[in-house]
Amino acid sequence: MNRLFRLVLLCAVCGVGSSVPTAISYVPEVVSSTVLGRITQTTVALEQPLCVFNSSDTGCVNCDVWLLVANSSGVARFNSIKNGFVDPSNLMYQDAFSGSNGFYLTVKTKRNVYSCPSTVMPGRILTLRVGAEVPCTTPNCNAPLPTGGTFRMKYVLINPDIRTPNIVAETEFTDEIMLKSATDPNTIVPFSRRTGGMVVITTILSILLFLLLAMFVAMLAMVCCKKSMSSDFPEHITRFDSLRRYNTHSLQKNPGVVSPKGM
Repeated sequence: MNRLFRLVLLCAVCGVGSSVPTAISYVPEVVSSTVLGRITQTTVALEQPLCVFNSSDTGCVNCDVWLLVANSSGVARFNSIKNGFVDPSNLMYQDAFSGSNGFYLTVKTKRNVYSCPSTVMPGRILTLRVGAEVPCTTPNCNAPLPTGGTFRMKYVLINPDIRTPNIVAETEFTDEIMLKSATDPNTIVPFSRRTGGMVVITTILSILLFLLLAMFVAMLAMVCCKKSMSSDFPEHITRFDSLRRYNTHSLQKNPGVVSPKGM
């Protein structure tokens, strides 16, 4: 009886008698489509798993929440090893897609960081951007994802104080998330290639510009002509002594008419 008690105690401490990871019915969500840059060529913006792991193994004070990123083959690979010992240091980004793993663990976060907030601000979304760490200089860094790839993601709760199994709880995988692909330069139509519509619009604008210039020149010519015509009239008489003497010849020729004195 004493031996049986010791065996049970040893199993509890080492984790041999522990059950499989607790499945949490939560699917990580990509942020709303109204958020700019939610999915780019190398990053994805997920909502943080607030309140998700609050009730999972509450006695584990050292538990960490990890983000798992997997390609199509990595999902099956993770499911085949999750009931054993999973060492995050052996599942880094650098070796994820070059070998047979097909997945990696990143963004290590203490569980209390994702606890339920005391106050919720309307419209505020706390995000976790996958692939935002540039350059990637640390183990399990949050490195940029391969451009144009397709991935599925989930959160896992890992207890670093036990050996097997050390994954305490896990969420569900997301649906496949396809990153944006870069545009092939050969498919870009350069500006030098003009369509028929562009030629018509260019011609119409050129004609309108010519007419506008012609109207401007005509108006300028009319203004100049008016100024030249007004300059032909004599100047106004401004002095009285400038008047010249004028003889009334008709009065001088008529007899019997007395001319004024001094004429």
